[in-house]
Amino acid sequence: MSIFNHVMKKALIKKAVLVLLTGLSLVACSTQTYVSDENTDKFAGMTVDKFLIAEIVTEIKQILPPNKKVFISFISHFEFDSSALKDEDKIELDKLIRLVSSLEGRLVIKGHTDYQGSDAYNENLSMRRARTIQDYLEGQLTLGLYEFSVEHFGELQPIIESHTLKANALNRRALVIFTEK
Repeated sequence: MSIFNHVMKKALIKKAVLVLLTGLSLVACSTQTYVSDENTDKFAGMTVDKFLIAEIVTEIKQILPPNKKVFISFISHFEFDSSALKDEDKIELDKLIRLVSSLEGRLVIKGHTDYQGSDAYNENLSMRRARTIQDYLEGQLTLGLYEFSVEHFGELQPIIESHTLKANALNRRALVIFTEK
């Protein structure tokens, strides 16, 4: 694995942990992939779609809602200057829908962009991305069971602070967090 890929992967994981600890104040259950610090070198690509941060569960269990389910979906295939969902992201959202369809809860959707464009444009684009996901979820779920919250950050919270094509692609994303009521 190249040093660049290793550094980028570490940055992505550190950012995910930071978001989980500070921005979300919860621990998420991944629907598919487990990646811990000791296992990151086993992955050849730099895009790991989901994280289950098992090492920190015991340290922050006191902030978890008792006996409540929490799920996170990482939507990461937005094209430049687009809020359209790609098929890969619809598959990801469909997995989340299957997990939460029998539950009641809160869905928080956080939209992001890369650095390209003005601050105002990127804030608007990140909002459009989050709203696109909300519209998709509302079309599939029983609305009375869910409280939706949409947040948009523009370019203010990059996963990777770089101006490469790969970094830009990773920064064009949204995060969907479900917390059971």
